[in-house]
Amino acid sequence: MATTLYEEIGGEEKIRRLVTSFYQHVLADPILQPFFDGVSIKKLENMQIAFFSAALGNAENTDDFDLYQAHAHLNLNIEHLTRFTNHLLSTLKEIGIEEERCNRIYERIATYSNDILGESSVDG
Repeated sequence: MATTLYEEIGGEEKIRRLVTSFYQHVLADPILQPFFDGVSIKKLENMQIAFFSAALGNAENTDDFDLYQAHAHLNLNIEHLTRFTNHLLSTLKEIGIEEERCNRIYERIATYSNDILGESSVDG
């Protein structure tokens, strides 16, 4: 039976560790930090745990995320998203995720970039 990326990396415990470490890096980034002024980091972390869990295949967490609506007021651009995903990749490696899985996770998360930025894909 095939396993999901969620299961492969260690499930909820590893996702929680990932998100906590990830936001330490993001909040230390002088370009990204201002986006989080006045934001409840605990609430944000819980939302990210739910998002990463669903995105990586946790069938128990199938919340429907309106990523554009959640990010539209921020005026994000590709530079912001690139910085964000670079922090994700370095955090995945930092918490001991193997290179091949890091790449698969990156590819999976990157599928949401158009939704986050509010851009149409070539297909639609």
